[in-house]
Amino acid sequence: MIGSRREFLAAVASSPLFGRFSAATEEPTQIIPLWPDGVPGGKMPAITEVVDDQIDTLGYRYRVGIHVTRPTLSWFAAAKPTGAAVLIIPGGGYSRVGIDREGYECARWMADMGIHAFVLRYRLPADRWAVGADVALQDAQRAMRLIRAGRSGGWTVDPQRVLVLGGSAGGHLAGSLCMRPNDRIYPMAESADHLSARPDGAILLYPVVTMAGATNGGSRRSLIGDDPTDAQIAAYSLDKIVASTTPPMILFHSVHDRTVPVDQSLTLFGAVRAAQGAIDMHLFDEGSHGVGLRGDPAQPFADWPVIARKWQVRSGLV
Repeated sequence: MIGSRREFLAAVASSPLFGRFSAATEEPTQIIPLWPDGVPGGKMPAITEVVDDQIDTLGYRYRVGIHVTRPTLSWFAAAKPTGAAVLIIPGGGYSRVGIDREGYECARWMADMGIHAFVLRYRLPADRWAVGADVALQDAQRAMRLIRAGRSGGWTVDPQRVLVLGGSAGGHLAGSLCMRPNDRIYPMAESADHLSARPDGAILLYPVVTMAGATNGGSRRSLIGDDPTDAQIAAYSLDKIVASTTPPMILFHSVHDRTVPVDQSLTLFGAVRAAQGAIDMHLFDEGSHGVGLRGDPAQPFADWPVIARKWQVRSGLV
């Protein structure tokens, strides 16, 4: 019987269903700069990019990017490519961005299933870039287009099987990518920039959804400031911008999430349903926020990758 999270992670390390989870330490196959000729969005703030490298309470590496100035895609090559790809967007309240948890660990799992996986390290609105709140979405749109474009000597993908996976504030950015794929928010500099930025499906873990009310104060403050207008609140609340072209989505949330209330996912579910979109939602009584693949195996929330995999198969995204 598996009695601890560490034993659980070790037990699934060689499982073809789950992939390698947190137990693996492989670094990316390649790290690709998003904007080799310089980032868009006007004058760069006076910041210096750093990576906070820690060990979490389970003994696993936990890196976080702060003051990102050089956004990148970290590519994990699929073991046996199927043509599918995923853009992974970790959370961090729009003031920092995860690297390992919700990022590299999810990428290794996807790559083991034959899916080319790309982890986005995006610029942070909290740093107050000249372009404002859309700075992270610029990076997400560019990332999706570069994935679809492929890379000579690197990867090729089926442009109709590219999904996005995002957690917390990364879930909000992933949702924004789903609902605003046609917004022209940066100059179209090369052929790749004319490809679609719309994901073909979205896996959202405990996502930030609405900018209204007192919830998610950290993410809202980072994104649109301390005193946003009603128009800003509406423009950056996912439930207010659901489009008819919104791709299929699946949501995972703990009912007792203390960081992002479950009402956020309930609100998005209702909005997508009202727009006659395709959306699955799985709620769990217990489960921590921001755990990615490091959930307690005694809690059903830890089974989200199994459910997500079935949804991917059903949706034709594998």
